[in-house]
Amino acid sequence: MSYVLKLLPYVVLIATIKCSITSTSNTIIVNAQEVDTTNTPSIINTDAPITNSPTTSKPTSSPSDSPSTTPPSASPTQDRLVRDYIQSKKDIIQNRVLVSYNRSSGQAYLSTQYTFDRLTQSIQTFGIDGFGADFQFNLYEGDGDKCILGLINLSALLANAMVESIEDDTCDELNWEEAGNPPLIPYDDKIAMSNSCGMEGRSYQDENCAFGTNEFLSCEADKSMQVIAVSRGTQVNTPPPLKCQPGNNFAGYWDIARGIEVANVEFPNNGGRTDTEACCWWGRGALSTKGVCNIGKMNYYLGKRGAELGRSTLYPTVDFCKFPESTCASAFGESLRWDSAFFEWSERVQRYETNDWNFEDQLLHFEQSGMSDDAFINGVSRILSRGCHKSGCSEYGEARLLNKRRTYFYMIINDVFDLKSLTRRPTTAPSKPTIGTTISIESSASQLTPSPLSQDDLAAQLRPTLSGMASQPSTSEKTVAPTTWTTLIVIEDNAAHGEKQMILLELLAVMSLLLNHII
Repeated sequence: MSYVLKLLPYVVLIATIKCSITSTSNTIIVNAQEVDTTNTPSIINTDAPITNSPTTSKPTSSPSDSPSTTPPSASPTQDRLVRDYIQSKKDIIQNRVLVSYNRSSGQAYLSTQYTFDRLTQSIQTFGIDGFGADFQFNLYEGDGDKCILGLINLSALLANAMVESIEDDTCDELNWEEAGNPPLIPYDDKIAMSNSCGMEGRSYQDENCAFGTNEFLSCEADKSMQVIAVSRGTQVNTPPPLKCQPGNNFAGYWDIARGIEVANVEFPNNGGRTDTEACCWWGRGALSTKGVCNIGKMNYYLGKRGAELGRSTLYPTVDFCKFPESTCASAFGESLRWDSAFFEWSERVQRYETNDWNFEDQLLHFEQSGMSDDAFINGVSRILSRGCHKSGCSEYGEARLLNKRRTYFYMIINDVFDLKSLTRRPTTAPSKPTIGTTISIESSASQLTPSPLSQDDLAAQLRPTLSGMASQPSTSEKTVAPTTWTTLIVIEDNAAHGEKQMILLELLAVMSLLLNHII
């Protein structure tokens, strides 16, 4: 009888473990809490699906055929983590990023040229669906480990777009540069009409894909072409839109003080040009895509040139080389203003590489170093505007308004996307092998910078995490929403049940040994 009494505690222990295994076969462990696996929080979903079809509204100029409405290389998407997170930030993106200014009155307003809906359509096309090329915008959609890198990448593009076009709400590059080399006429407060040929000493029509050659992707600089831009600045006495036309050896200048154009006068721009013949390649779109090479690449990857060569392109009827103003003045201008930017960033900035600089390496380094190193945003801004990443690497000097590009970049990653609340944390390997996934997400309660337009809208902003863990569950879901998410250990149901059975067998074996010893 004494043996039975000695064994009684072990029998009770075994029974307790067995009951525990039976009753917890449908649970997961979350921060040492048991939660019903049949009702876990889902990722964020938007009510309105994002489409990628460019507008087919009435054209303001030819051509007028509709673009392809089916993505050339569309493929099924996985999780919608990044896209949904961007959608959740709609109000603050509109109030902080898509903001334009009237330069005369100083009044801020929501951009009419660059809207949120068109932005998200371009993100869908170039970051998720693809546009018929073997590369795309690095959004990292569906990659839960890298999705924060996609938001950093988008922040850098948007920061540059704010400087290039959004601030002034323009599609065409503006004629902004005063002549810096003394011409025949005093140059104070005078702007060369020949700036359409290039500003900052550049010659857009000579910037072939391979300098000094007629590499086939470059557009031909047609001397008979005549184009007038559609965009004009809002400053007092601002110059007229850029234009190009044949002949016209003395295009003259714009007198800022008097607000008049003085024609038929020899007045060179900073590149020495006095005419505007074949000078139709100024910047257009959100990133001011310019030059016969970059516009020619658009024609190959997005437009008619590629379609003629058998490629599946988004705009098979649009000949960007024959009509470079298509980005701003065609039936598709509303889409092309963003599409041109995402294409150029994907093709020229992301694929830029030297012996000491690789885009993705620099992007990853920026994120892992705490998102405070200026090297990444400085480098990509120089690549976009100067074609190289180092300070002093270009004969045309430093990237224009680099400080402002950098300031906007940090404003977007900190105040708009609140990326530091989504910083990835390295997972710690458990002491005992388990079957499942370990995820680490840490949220913060950093304050948003007041909006220049509406603080009330910003006060209502929610900041869900990329994984959707902090999103509002439906009424049918069981809510598990701690203020701060630390480590989540998720054990697959079947595997966990099997592991518990193994533990039970081990305990039974120990009990058998104890019984043999006692007996």
